[in-house]
Amino acid sequence: MNFELLLIISILILSGLFFGWVYSEIKLEGKFNKIINWISFPFPLLALYAIFKLNLDFGYVLVSITALAFLVWVTSAFFNLHSLKKEGRSFFTILFLITIFRSFIFEPFQIPSESMLPQLEIGDFLVVNKYSYGLKNPIGNKTLFNIGSPQRGDVIVFTPKHTVCSSNLKSAYPDSLNLLSNQQRFNWQRYYESCTELGVKYIKRVVGLPGDEVVYQNKNFFINGMPLKKKFMNQESNEFIFEETQASKNYLVRQTDKNRNLNNSWKVPEGHYFVSGDNRDNSLDSRSWGFVSEEDVSGKASFIWMHWECLGCFPKFSRNKFIK
Repeated sequence: MNFELLLIISILILSGLFFGWVYSEIKLEGKFNKIINWISFPFPLLALYAIFKLNLDFGYVLVSITALAFLVWVTSAFFNLHSLKKEGRSFFTILFLITIFRSFIFEPFQIPSESMLPQLEIGDFLVVNKYSYGLKNPIGNKTLFNIGSPQRGDVIVFTPKHTVCSSNLKSAYPDSLNLLSNQQRFNWQRYYESCTELGVKYIKRVVGLPGDEVVYQNKNFFINGMPLKKKFMNQESNEFIFEETQASKNYLVRQTDKNRNLNNSWKVPEGHYFVSGDNRDNSLDSRSWGFVSEEDVSGKASFIWMHWECLGCFPKFSRNKFIK
């Protein structure tokens, strides 16, 4: 499904229905308002679904809608449209509270890929704790107040540099640009070709902290010379499930029997983190495109609150659980 087209069509239809509602209110004494309300009901849901599937930065969308609701409220008060004034005020109040909640407390996030299997699946909707690492600006991701920082084993949501068109290779490898191989440079440029102005949010697990020496060899991570503890749990066909341990965190990782030539070593710069997907052989992460800057971290993934895999599927709540 073309989700960009779905989003554009939903916005256009909603805009047309809004102007139709205003015309009905002014010229026809609200004759068709109820019908327009019923017709418009599914389109905000479709637009919201498209936004999640496109993995857009919902902060910009939410602030834009809140500003639009405020504009509708002020306009309706100016033209003395009582019904529209009441609706505009109600929507603005609700959206303003949601903006505050989403910006400073919790943010929703949908899993877009299989990179965090076996724990997180495509269609999982997560609660991202925004205050674990600091209070963020509602627009963008600038930290207003520092509270904490990511720890080993945390699952974090962030915007990697290669997804933002204003970034460059040095922003992803600030202290090791001269040490990169031609293959690493080629890979980063290939991923960068799909960049957007606002970037795309990813979710991965923190493996290396600032100052750490990270080595990946024979499908094992070594941090400052010490291997991450792994315990074999299960095997299905060519897939192997291990329990991995970092600090006091235990979680499952998945590996396959295919050979991926990713052996390498990295020195994590100050103010940056090394991240990896739990689906180790099917994840593009710091092994492929570089480090995650502290300023690009949105928050800590805390809880699965819903699973909604496709538009025609029913939401499920059987997967609700805290994230290890």
